[in-house]
Amino acid sequence: MSKSNKSKRYNDYYLINTDDMGEVDFDLPVPREKRSRMICCSITILCILLFVLFILVFVIVPVIFMNVKALQTTLIFTRFGLHNKEEYFETQRFPSYRNRYVTIRNNKTCEEKKLGVWHILPNNLALDEFYGRPIDYDELLLNSNYSVLIYFHGTGEDRADSKRKYKVFSQFFHVITFDYRGYGDSSKGNVSEENVIIDSIELYKWVQNRTKSAIYVSGHSLGASIATQTVAKMQNDSNISTKGLIIESGFTNLQDELYVHPISKFLSWLPWFSATILDPLRKNGFLFETDRFIATLNCPVMILHAEDDYEIPVKFGRKLYEIASNRNITTIYHEFEKKLEYGHTGIYADPFMNLYIQQFIDTTKPTVG
Repeated sequence: MSKSNKSKRYNDYYLINTDDMGEVDFDLPVPREKRSRMICCSITILCILLFVLFILVFVIVPVIFMNVKALQTTLIFTRFGLHNKEEYFETQRFPSYRNRYVTIRNNKTCEEKKLGVWHILPNNLALDEFYGRPIDYDELLLNSNYSVLIYFHGTGEDRADSKRKYKVFSQFFHVITFDYRGYGDSSKGNVSEENVIIDSIELYKWVQNRTKSAIYVSGHSLGASIATQTVAKMQNDSNISTKGLIIESGFTNLQDELYVHPISKFLSWLPWFSATILDPLRKNGFLFETDRFIATLNCPVMILHAEDDYEIPVKFGRKLYEIASNRNITTIYHEFEKKLEYGHTGIYADPFMNLYIQQFIDTTKPTVG
């Protein structure tokens, strides 16, 4: 057999020609050493990214918060996405309410602010308007067999957000609810704890000058702290006593709350949490010391708290009850079981709420005999 025939059979067997060898791309395995270097490089990059993220979230953000008061104000007095047009508050589908604007004066700064206010009639009086009879809101507020309740909403809300709760309250009261400065369609301005309290006191006085009825106060969440402080300052500075105070889902003070609130607690383990978060807030006057002011009140207090409130844990409601009970004045506490699933905002829906309110009103009446 010739030499050329042997070469042909050899190439046919391997299905390849020696002339094509240079075009074949063999997928050779990566050497182990090179693969190890690639893994180490990837891990290093990941660690660097995690470190940068850690520095950003747990160092830079707290430092920015510490030095920017506007950021502190925005996070305490949350107002994202709230309605701010007069038409919105004038045209709500809600029976027998009057939208109006009250000008209050801050004697400390000499500034005037307009606060958006709703006056909601008691259910029985609302029937007259429903049947088309002319009614005078001012006259009904001035001369009425119904007491008045001033309601303080929580942060992130406006006066139109609690209509179902107003339906419960309006079975017993004229309801006056309002927006703090910077909320809803109330005037803008320097939103601080001190200024909001001053505005609230002036609004309380405005209501008092327009009714002969007893005045109750109710507050929810941050509004519970504002309400408590308002009642205490009316009592201690102006010698004006409130008939009764209802605290719904309240905290003891802002410092305690920040350790457990869902937004801030992921920073609370940091060694510099106090220096960068708590201390700057205290320095700038954000205290909200409900526990301190409730101890000074001379009016009956009812505290409501849900066991499954994860924004303001029930331990704060229990603590406020403990503090208020040390006074020689009526203090009532209602805690709602976790299985009811009321959370932070659903307590008003409890079937017994009407009875709880009536019981509280009865305890504020003078004893006969």
